[in-house]
Amino acid sequence: MDYLRRKVATSWRQIGNSAVSSEYFLLQVSETTDSTSNSLSPEDDAEITQTEAQVAFKEGFPTSTGFFTNFLSRNPTARTFLVALSPSFFHPPPNKTYKRLHSTDWLNGLRGVASLMVVFHHSSLLCYPEIMHGWGSTPQNRLFVQLPLIRIFHSGSAMVAIFFIVSGFSLSYKPLKLIRNTRFTEVLDSLSSSVFRRQLRLILPAAAVTFFSMIATYVGWYGTGNPRQPPQFATLLENIANWVHSVRELADPFRPVVYPNGYNPIYDTNLWTIPVEFHGSMVIFLLLLGLARVYTPVRLLVLATTVLYLLYFAYTHLFLFISGVLLADLHHVREEYRKTRSPIESQHDLGSPDADPAMLTRQSLGIKAFWLSNFLLAIFVASMPLIPYGARTSPGYITLASWIPPNYRAPFVEDHFWIFLAAVHLVLTVDNAKFLQSIFTTSFAQYLGKISFALYLLHGTFLFTLGWNLYPKMLGFTGGEAGFQYAFGGLLTGCVLYPLLFWVSDVVARLVDVRSVAFARWLYVKVSVDI
Repeated sequence: MDYLRRKVATSWRQIGNSAVSSEYFLLQVSETTDSTSNSLSPEDDAEITQTEAQVAFKEGFPTSTGFFTNFLSRNPTARTFLVALSPSFFHPPPNKTYKRLHSTDWLNGLRGVASLMVVFHHSSLLCYPEIMHGWGSTPQNRLFVQLPLIRIFHSGSAMVAIFFIVSGFSLSYKPLKLIRNTRFTEVLDSLSSSVFRRQLRLILPAAAVTFFSMIATYVGWYGTGNPRQPPQFATLLENIANWVHSVRELADPFRPVVYPNGYNPIYDTNLWTIPVEFHGSMVIFLLLLGLARVYTPVRLLVLATTVLYLLYFAYTHLFLFISGVLLADLHHVREEYRKTRSPIESQHDLGSPDADPAMLTRQSLGIKAFWLSNFLLAIFVASMPLIPYGARTSPGYITLASWIPPNYRAPFVEDHFWIFLAAVHLVLTVDNAKFLQSIFTTSFAQYLGKISFALYLLHGTFLFTLGWNLYPKMLGFTGGEAGFQYAFGGLLTGCVLYPLLFWVSDVVARLVDVRSVAFARWLYVKVSVDI
């Protein structure tokens, strides 16, 4: 605990000193650190690979002469302000070193890609809601973007399901590793820290973003006739009071979590996931505490039984969170199995450096084809249109829609069964197929993962302020006729909207999200006792 206190205090000072630092870059903490050492790994925080970044700052804008460079050199405050508000990819770190990817780094990329797909989904609601309908559900719905597999790029329900599975996986990753190593004192410390910090980690960034949503509401940026416009009051003080009320509602840990037809956040309906995320997190921590001293086979049996129970009785979101816990435990089982195999046995592992070339030749295509087929099947089912948008009449999904169990035959809930199952299938598949993980370990996917929470929090406000007002103007320029003109207007809107959204998300990820994580950790260390 003393080491953790010193490390956190140092990290917090580094982050707090950002106001006087000239240049920054994000360094993702290496996950290759042995968990038995004194070094901190991202497992020391509950959100593995999400905002487990440390912000490092170095001096040095370009040393070339010129008015602008000389001005910045004489005005460190202006330089600090400029750097803070510029995207991180505009000034990569000097002498950048690349860390070896950990076996779970792909989760960060998957979360980032899913966040981008959610942005596409809500963009389609703004610009072209007709693509929500399944391909062939009516004679008019035969667009390319409505086809199975293709429609995954704007399937919001599947992406939110992936968020919850990844959360279950990442939140349980460290405690399960400690449990498997029988380090029970550290298990208690880890779970205590996670429970204490979780609400702060979720609410502080959301409160900051919704504050600016409140300002946008007050000044009238939502325009007229906007279905997503929050309540607008005559005075700034009244709007601030309403924002305080919205944050209190969002952070309320005692309100029953019922979605849909339950709580609807005031400033952005997309934030319904925040209380669901908190509720799922608490269930995960309680379940891990109860199973900490249980034998591994019994724990796996309990987790599997719990997952099936939640699936059968349509506790849909808890099904996703606990499925993530089960997948994390199975991941540890596979990793330990691979480490304990003999050199001769390891020759049969595809991709092992000791693998027999002849064996690789015979097995490679077959194994990859098996997992690729599972991957495509999962995407096909996950891209299923919602029941109100023609799933029962859309070719490829008619049979699936008729097989929805009785417990799911209610509005909205009926859409969860197949899509949520497919999301679990997708994460399970990628976790077992390293060649598929490469999709989510690219630099772009990892960058999306770093800004994913900020991107999710911001995109609703962006779409229904700037997007809502800009899109009609673009249609006035391109023409509003269905077809090319309509699509071109949407494309031009995206060319303006998306760069600004990414820019602001990058800034919020660094200045709000990372600092919220650091503050929650710092506060926990300050108020906790040594054990």
